[in-house]
Formats: sequence, C-alpha cells, structure tokens
Amino acid sequence: MNERTAHGDFLRDHLLDAAHYTLTLASTLAYDLVAIDRAMEWGYGWEAGPFKAMDALGLDWLREQFTAQGKTIPPLLDQAQGSFYRNGTYLTFAGSYEPVPGVPGLISLAGLVAAGRVLEDTGLSRLIDLGDGVACFEFRSKMNTLGQGVLEGLGRALERVEQLGYHGLVIGNEDPRTFTVGADLSQVSFAVAAGAWDDIEASIKGFQDRVMSIRQAPFPVVVAPAGMTLGGGCEFMLHADAVQAHAESYIGLVEAGVGVLPGGGGTKELLMRFTSELAPYDDVDLFAAVKRAFLLIAFAKTSTSAAEARTFGFLRDRDRISMNRDHHLADAKRRVLELAPDYLPPAPRTVRALGREGIGNLEYALWAAKEAGQASAHDVRVGRAMAYVLCGGDGAPRDVTEQDLLDLEREQFLQLLGTKETQERIAYTLKTGKPLRN
Repeated sequence: MNERTAHGDFLRDHLLDAAHYTLTLASTLAYDLVAIDRAMEWGYGWEAGPFKAMDALGLDWLREQFTAQGKTIPPLLDQAQGSFYRNGTYLTFAGSYEPVPGVPGLISLAGLVAAGRVLEDTGLSRLIDLGDGVACFEFRSKMNTLGQGVLEGLGRALERVEQLGYHGLVIGNEDPRTFTVGADLSQVSFAVAAGAWDDIEASIKGFQDRVMSIRQAPFPVVVAPAGMTLGGGCEFMLHADAVQAHAESYIGLVEAGVGVLPGGGGTKELLMRFTSELAPYDDVDLFAAVKRAFLLIAFAKTSTSAAEARTFGFLRDRDRISMNRDHHLADAKRRVLELAPDYLPPAPRTVRALGREGIGNLEYALWAAKEAGQASAHDVRVGRAMAYVLCGGDGAPRDVTEQDLLDLEREQFLQLLGTKETQERIAYTLKTGKPLRN
C-alpha cells in the first residue's frame, strides 16, 4: 500500500531535512561520522545515530528524494559506496573506508559469538565466555520471555560455569528494548485451557527453584538489567548477589495486572529485604516492611529509571548503575570479579511473619479501597492472596523460612490462576497487550 498521508509526508520531510543538514555540516562538526553517531547515541539515547539511520533508509533513496525536492547532493553522500558503514569500516571525510574505532570497555556479545566464544546454545538462550573466567547467560526468546526453555538453559548454564571453574556469571543481554518481560503467559494460558494443573504447579515450583539457584550458586551471579525488567526478570534480579542496572531500567513486579501475585520468589524476597532493613532498630513495627512490599506488588509499581528503582527498594545500596549502555556488560563482569575472591553463597534466612494480625490490617485497607471504588472484587481477592503470603499465612506471629514463603506463594498463585477473572485477565492481556480491570 503506497498511499501518501500527511503524517508520512511530514516524517519524510523531517528525515530528509535532518539527513541533508548532517551530510552538509558533518566535516565541520566532528573528526569523523562515527563520532557524530556516537554523540547522538550516547548523549541523547538514540538507538542509531544519523549515519546509521541513513544507511537503514538507503543512500539511493536519499539521492532520489534530494533530487525530487530540488536539494543538492552533498559531496559526502556522493563519496559513499553503497553505505556509510560496511564490513566493520566507515567512510572517512577524505573518501576512504577505515576500520571503525573500538570503544574502550565495550563487550559485544554478537562479536564474541562471531569469534566462537559460545559455551552453550539452546536456541532460546546462550552461554557466552566473556573472558577472565566470567560467562554471560543471554536470553534469546521473543521479548526475552522466561519460558521453560530459557529456564532449562539457565540451569545448564549454572552447571557449566561450575564445571569449568569460572569465577562467576553475568545474566544480561544487548536487547535495546528489554531485559525480559517475564513469564511466557501464552504457555500459562495453554496449560490452564488444557487443565494441566499438576504440570502448572510443577512449572511454578521449577521457576522458584531456578530463581533460588541464582542465590545458591557457589559463585557470584550479577544480573545486568536494561530496559523492561518485569515480573520474573525482576525476581531474577532480586535474588542476585549484585545488580548492575543500566540507568534506563524499568523494573517492577507487574503480576497483579493479570490477576496473580509474584510466584517466583518476588513476594518472599521483598518481605525479607524490607524486614531486614528494619533489623537495626529497636521496637520497630514490622508491619511497615509488609506494607511497603504490599504496595509495590498490589499496585504493580514499575520504576521509570534505575535511580527510582533504588528508591522503591528493587535496588540495594550495594547495587550499581551504569550510565553508558556500551559499558554495561563490562561493568557487570567487573563486579563479578570483585565478588569472586573468597566468595560464599548467602546463608538460608528466616523472617518474622505477622500472621492473622497483619492480614487483618491489609484486609481493612482492601475493604476501604473497594468501598471507595478504587478496587474491584477480584482486585480484593488478589490483594488478600498477597497479604496471606506477606504475613506468612494465618495464625500467630512466628518465624518462617524462605521455603515456607515460597510454598505459600505457589499455593496462592495456583488458587488465583484457577479463578475465571484471572483467566479473563490473562486472555485479554495476550490479545491486547493491556491489563483488564474486571
């Protein structure tokens, strides 16, 4: 369909004006066109600088459009032989092609793959040797979803790193959009439709075990999120020894939007993290930790940056933020090497659960939200499930283990998944990409 529209004409004119301006003034602005591209990518967050964008548009098309609009053909465009970048070289202002200068500190996974540094490739994931005894586990599914294949790949990766005697593991990728959007809802929906409840429970248990294996590995694991880091991706991050987040990281436990609670250890981990932060204070009200975790999960709060993720509590003081995406994986690798000497896995933990008293406080807040028209009946049901886990189940206050809380997560996740309203939310999200309030 080649119908012209006002919007298309506007975009075409904008692209052509910007391209002509750049081509005309490039040699007066920088030493080479690579510097111009990198300035726009690093300084303004462009995915591709102006010369890379012109290569994508096609130089023949640019010449044709410049001529049609009565514009001159800039000399730099005349000198280009097919494209500004080709086979690892770029067009200099003198008209020759020279190797693209390297970026200090850059780790390119694509470059390492091309160099034969792949240790394991399942099709849905890869384990890549970063050098210096550090490996990187890379998701390769659609939108980096965490389906069964990716989880199995992570299990093999952890085993391989240990067998090879590596110092540690980075979990990260180079996707410009997303670290991972979390669990593969289509697999969940298919299993529910088939009534395969035993398989679903086994899958949830398997996900929990895989997340816990990140914490329990005999070497440091550093998670390097960038872009969307949702649901299970956030749970991976919460269980890492350290996080090296990119500044543009959008992190959150968003399961409430589809009518469930975080079932891969996220609910458990926020409770334990926020409760431990209160440990130095005498006579503190532990309900403050429960409430803080509940609000993050129930409202599916998602950070708009890594800095905001720190204020939410998704990042700890010891976690770090990389400003330059090109240095992100190198920063994560460096963090592994810092943690590796004399590394010991974290010890198992317990936490004081508030029991029915804490549940009562949260149920009152849920009732008030429903009476005010801010929550549906099913929102309240989902909130009660979260409250039940965060308070360690019904009963008197007591100490509970990580496994106790994981078992409660799995139980409540399955109960919510069995409701008609949650199944409708999942189906609607798969169809539209948006949450359903029912």
